[in-house]
Amino acid sequence: MLASSALAPQPQQIRTVNACLLLLLAGVIIVSLLMGSASLSVSEVVQGLRAEQAGTVSHDVMWHLRLPRILLAAIVGMHFAIAGLILQSVIRNPLADPGVIGVSSGASLAVVAFLLLHDLLANTLLSSEPTPTRLEWLPLAALLGGLATAALVLGLSWGSGASPTKLALNGVAIGAILHAAVMWVVVVWGAGRVETSLIWLAGSLYGRDFSHLGVLLPWSIAGVIGLLMLLGPLSLLRFNDDISRALGLNLQLWRLCAIALAVVFAASATAITGPIGFVGLVTPHLARLLTGSDIRYLTFTSLLCGALLLLIADLLGRTLLSPSELPAGALTTLVGIPVFLLLLYRQARGTH
Repeated sequence: MLASSALAPQPQQIRTVNACLLLLLAGVIIVSLLMGSASLSVSEVVQGLRAEQAGTVSHDVMWHLRLPRILLAAIVGMHFAIAGLILQSVIRNPLADPGVIGVSSGASLAVVAFLLLHDLLANTLLSSEPTPTRLEWLPLAALLGGLATAALVLGLSWGSGASPTKLALNGVAIGAILHAAVMWVVVVWGAGRVETSLIWLAGSLYGRDFSHLGVLLPWSIAGVIGLLMLLGPLSLLRFNDDISRALGLNLQLWRLCAIALAVVFAASATAITGPIGFVGLVTPHLARLLTGSDIRYLTFTSLLCGALLLLIADLLGRTLLSPSELPAGALTTLVGIPVFLLLLYRQARGTH
């Protein structure tokens, strides 16, 4: 079972922590509006956000570049954070994360394969005129790939006497195989699309606009509704099976529902921004340090931490090497890999 602090924070302390996180989130959003390849002053940002300034450079930068990208970064960070929290609670494994158990790689393979098939059928075999890909199909393709991968990894782990370390190692192995398959598909797809595909696979918010946000929002709303329905079962699933059964919980049903919901969050986000690694691993642990293990408080704090982590990663990616960009996924991976290795080491020590 996931460790919790001996002295759980009180509700007033948790509210204070969340208020501080909200203020920090607002601050990062303001800085993100001001900074980029072209820095703007506060007055230019304010003017750019006003509708009557349409057509000006500041208005175009705000509404076509920065504002949709900032909103998308926050929502995608929330998606990965909640996916990681659900997986860690259901599997009772602190190493669980959409990337670590291979879900992100499975979703990526499904998306890339879908784009390849669309390119072959719509633009080569069935039509001589190029037709754009319909964005709304990408989350569904990612969902199917993510669910299939989750079923494979969990089946392999539970079938051999699952342990946290086995689940993580199986997930990393399957994820590596699927990632190799993704790269093969990209190479087969054609040299003209390799650069764009590699940017997406690195986990980037480059070029995202309100159309991408519009595709993701219905999945976000559906996911939040599902999460609210699952909060009660999730608070019981983190206990051992005997306790959960004694409390009248249908373990198999709710476990499958919870894992499916985690895949919905992770796969839909992956379809839009690519596989941004380790957000789902790091943020639940950070939230537990701040607010304890009560799922009622932990969920909201994880949402805030996920949004903050990805917003900061995207801001740094846009500004560190300006005018060039670093993918946000590269920066979250730099943070996540040491955390993953530390948790893996602690799990290995705990089994001896």
